[in-house]
Amino acid sequence: MIPIMYDVKAGFFLVVVLAMLLFICAIATLGTVLQPVRWSDRRRSAS
Repeated sequence: MIPIMYDVKAGFFLVVVLAMLLFICAIATLGTVLQPVRWSDRRRSAS
């Protein structure tokens, strides 16, 4: 029974790490997509 518990723990931590990685990638993608919009808004408001 104890090796099964280790497998469950390892699987849980693997899922948590993959979810965090996907979350970080999603934030980076949003920042990359939205950055040109922000810069064009700044240029228009400055001029």
